[in-house]
Amino acid sequence: MLSILTALVPVVLPASIPVSVSLHEDDPKILDRQPIYPGPGWRPGAPPGSSSSSHGYLSGGDNPGLEFISDNASLLSWVSGTELFEANGNDCWGYVSPSGREYALIGLSNGTGVVEVTSPSFPQVVAHIPGPGSLWRDIKTYQNYAYAVSEGGGGIQVIDLSGVDNGVVTLANTVTSGGTTQSHNVAIDEVSGYLYRCGGSGEGLRIYNLSNPLNPNYVGQWSSRYVHDAQVVTYTSGTYAGRQIAFICGGYGNGSSQTRFEILDVTNKSNIYTRDTVFYSNAAYAHQAWISPDRQYAYLNDELDENGTLPTTTYVMDISNLNNASLAGSFTNGNRAIGHNLYTLGNRIYEANYRSGLRVFDASDPINATEIASFDTWPLDDNDRFNGAWSCYPYLPSGIVLVSDIEKGLFVIWIGAPLITFEYPQTPPAMLHPDGQSFQVRVQEALPGTLLAGSPRLYFDDGSGWQDAPLVHTGGENYDVVFPSLPCGGNVAWYISAISNNGIQWNEPGVAPYTRRNAYLALSHNVAVDEQMESAAGWTVGGPDDNATAGLWTNGDPSGTLAQPEDDHSENGTRCWYTGASGDVDGGLTTLTSPIIDASQLSDPHLSYWRWFSNDEMEYVGNDRFRVFLSNDAGASWSLLEAVGPHGSEVAGGWIHHEVRLAEYLAPTAGVQIRFEARDREPDHRVEAAIDDLLLFDVECDCNGNSVSDLVDIDTGTSGDCNRNGVPDECDITAGTSADADGNGVPDECECTLLNYCSSTPNSAENTAVISATGSTSTAANDLVLNVLGGMPGQFGLFFYGSDDTQISFGQGFLCVGAGGSGIQRLSPPVSLNENGGAARPLDLTQPPANGGPGLITAGSTWFFQTWYRDPLASGAPFNLSNGLQVSFCP
Repeated sequence: MLSILTALVPVVLPASIPVSVSLHEDDPKILDRQPIYPGPGWRPGAPPGSSSSSHGYLSGGDNPGLEFISDNASLLSWVSGTELFEANGNDCWGYVSPSGREYALIGLSNGTGVVEVTSPSFPQVVAHIPGPGSLWRDIKTYQNYAYAVSEGGGGIQVIDLSGVDNGVVTLANTVTSGGTTQSHNVAIDEVSGYLYRCGGSGEGLRIYNLSNPLNPNYVGQWSSRYVHDAQVVTYTSGTYAGRQIAFICGGYGNGSSQTRFEILDVTNKSNIYTRDTVFYSNAAYAHQAWISPDRQYAYLNDELDENGTLPTTTYVMDISNLNNASLAGSFTNGNRAIGHNLYTLGNRIYEANYRSGLRVFDASDPINATEIASFDTWPLDDNDRFNGAWSCYPYLPSGIVLVSDIEKGLFVIWIGAPLITFEYPQTPPAMLHPDGQSFQVRVQEALPGTLLAGSPRLYFDDGSGWQDAPLVHTGGENYDVVFPSLPCGGNVAWYISAISNNGIQWNEPGVAPYTRRNAYLALSHNVAVDEQMESAAGWTVGGPDDNATAGLWTNGDPSGTLAQPEDDHSENGTRCWYTGASGDVDGGLTTLTSPIIDASQLSDPHLSYWRWFSNDEMEYVGNDRFRVFLSNDAGASWSLLEAVGPHGSEVAGGWIHHEVRLAEYLAPTAGVQIRFEARDREPDHRVEAAIDDLLLFDVECDCNGNSVSDLVDIDTGTSGDCNRNGVPDECDITAGTSADADGNGVPDECECTLLNYCSSTPNSAENTAVISATGSTSTAANDLVLNVLGGMPGQFGLFFYGSDDTQISFGQGFLCVGAGGSGIQRLSPPVSLNENGGAARPLDLTQPPANGGPGLITAGSTWFFQTWYRDPLASGAPFNLSNGLQVSFCP
């Protein structure tokens, strides 16, 4: 990266690391600084026991999701800057230990990171060597040592890698000879055994003998001009056999004046001379060059020529005659991004070009190379700014490519067709039999012997966490995907994987578990609504309280940003509902409402959808919410279905699946509607939301095998359903989803336990009141305390209970307690809600109404509790209610 060294300016990195680096006050790289990506990266697998509903484009599923644009390239894994010691990334290099294990060395703004990539899909951070704080750090290797330099000073850090296989990496020496301790780059000629420090405070080349690699010996310098970067090689045959040649980029004025490509003969360290110099058109800052394997050409990237008009340009120098080099031509992919670091391998050129990420060119025609692959680590845009991919390294024996990114850390990439692919002879079923089901898949190798024997596996999550099972080999490339018995009425997320013999895990779908397949577990499955959002027909944007000034709901094909999806969720679609084609949500609320849906003929309808919400892409702590409401009276009243944010695991993007049983929230009618709200509050955040693939469907189960639908069993009283999950109690117990310690056929959670039910709606403070309890449900202990939180601060509230449950509109919310035969029992006197809208009420079973009469609470009885509270600022009825609490009492 360009460094113009004329003034010492204190800089605070986005990772909050105070450093001092030399640069102009208006250095564009400082002006373009962005915070590091605020979460872990991605691994191609699900941690055991983790939930499928929580996975964004990440390994742990609790942090931001991104979608990267690629062509003929596969993401194998990603180690974010947060995982790399909360630092910005810069240069990268590779190392292979004597045992053959592979490592990535990445320069960081606070030192050097070492990451094992022997298993490219599962990188392991091994070590961190602290170094002077700097945006610029460069690393090369020689024998079992790495050598790190930086613009922050510190000389040459000699890092001992001999124990890296055992997790031992140490700073073995620090060399400060040779003048200023600052360096911009470092080059090593491994054949001759010399190290070259490039730049640093306007310097040229400073040269060190590595005959003792632990203690590099300073032997001289070339200071005719500033050197920004260099490649130094020893010719071992041909006309120049025995000559040590440095191909440098530099010039005067720290490289910005008379910038050039220059060929130095450095064989005699006391008599270094220029063999030839090449100037080229549109030159602004010759940044870095690398020669072709046949040493006939050098490819150069200029860091400042892409100025909004010139596209990314690579200059081709003819170096077949070192004394008469020339500009042979140039090539471009038409992209606007800034060219940065490039390397050659075979007929390929690998370029790390900032905001356009990794670009790979076929140089079979060395003067007219063509792009054949790409992986964009900055999906927001391809503008000529100093963000994104800094460098790349394509030389590890496994064939993987390392990419270092300023804001996002380390990427491990595969270029070309996947080594293992998957093909289904028939489309996988959308519904699976709850007793278990299998279907066929073909696991295909790019070359015979590529597949690691025994590695193909099924990963699935029915809501209880990810589990895995081997695929059953049936001969040749054929395998059976075998699902075990799973609870009927649910949804199972799944994907399959296999490992190639170079340690790469290949998934289907490709970036599982971020994307995965889904199936319903049922005997029959009736889809009433399948809305893939490919049209806006019937949907309504806007509501009476909407006041957002930008980022209103839009139906279309989204453009990917750090906060917004690049693609919709549908496998075969392109459109979804998302907030704003040209900007995020600003200034308030934007509402999206579905058409009216007739659910009256469905026996047990389930509602599911995929949502995206991000509010954490700016400097302030997120305070924004995404909320979903349900109505069963065509929008006359609304019940809160879910609220996402302002904090938690699902506020940083990624398509996330949500599914509910409609009857748990309101009665299915002919007037069902769904409403989605995204809101931006002060201080301003980048708020983005999206909705796709909404389904309303019926499932039929017969878990007890009596040839009668479970719902009919429950409705007729043949089976109980004390926990209201739509599954007969005996089936919950048999499946292990409910315990029955005393063997009485009643799930333990319904005995002597607490269970929330019904819904609460937002009050004028935009909070929803929730009732809970502490203490025990033992009548002998008599220590149960009712609690409420989220009501209106400073207002009065009243706890009450009854012997029946219901859900009917009442005031601003729902009445969840039915009178039954006992009437409504008030727990007087009223309580005053505190600043959090909270209050507590001990339930004294020795006092009225609990100690006698129609409100008598005894062991074995079940009662339903709720809190009423005043809300004088509400529009209409000046009161609201919490949700309900079912309490089953024990002796």
